[in-house]
Amino acid sequence: MIRPVQTDLFAVIGNPVKHSLSPAMMNAVFKSLNIPAVYLALQVDAFMEDMETISRMGIQGLSVTLPHKEAAFRAAVEVDDTAKAIGAVNTLRRWAGGWEGRNTDWLGATRALKEVTSLEGKHALILGAGGVARAVVYGLEREGVAVTVSNRSIERGEALAKTFQCAFIPLSDLNRSGKDFDLVVQCTSVGLQGTQAAPLLPESFFHSAMTVMDTVYRPLWTPFMLSAQKAGCKLVSGSEMLLSQGVAQLEWWLGRDIPVREGIQVMRDALARALTHE
Repeated sequence: MIRPVQTDLFAVIGNPVKHSLSPAMMNAVFKSLNIPAVYLALQVDAFMEDMETISRMGIQGLSVTLPHKEAAFRAAVEVDDTAKAIGAVNTLRRWAGGWEGRNTDWLGATRALKEVTSLEGKHALILGAGGVARAVVYGLEREGVAVTVSNRSIERGEALAKTFQCAFIPLSDLNRSGKDFDLVVQCTSVGLQGTQAAPLLPESFFHSAMTVMDTVYRPLWTPFMLSAQKAGCKLVSGSEMLLSQGVAQLEWWLGRDIPVREGIQVMRDALARALTHE
């Protein structure tokens, strides 16, 4: 069996995953903090089968992205109460008994949004019903936000809304005006680099009092974000959510706080450089 002996291995897994900026962010902070580790991007097609290979590779920690977050939750031998409530895992840590799971997406979303607006008492529309949407709904409800879920698949959308006891509106039934919503968070893969799909909402839906976030961060300016910008909305980049959830992942993997100057700012700068050179 081949295992790394001079450096620790970490990785992001998903499909697609070529677009991921997590390696740029994580490898920059490992270098800055003199941590002997390397962070890879691995495309995973068959989750359970590929996880056996990953375990044999000796990887210590995993970031989990679309479409594997709910599968990762089921595969983890232990998850914390937050991940249980969300029903999805975006972070795995290897230990003697198998993979331990947590969810840091909810932290990334709420921290990023709170940088630009207060959340308590707001009404949010969440687009999507997958693992990211589950985490965002959980995080916003913790902050006192009234949440409405909208999704193309009525069955999946209603199931998510039932889990978190929030409202559901089929995507096809959304009014052309979003005047009832203070926050809109796009949690699907629509707009992701290398994909093509019609925008989920018309430009007329957005208004200047809205705060809008797209969890897709590459490209930074998705059609969704461009429509919100034209309407004068407050914008929250998906890269800020990526940063905040990534800091939480690192702190769990390493068992220590990440310093602001040599750590968090280095990660933010690495993301900015990668996005600038697209």
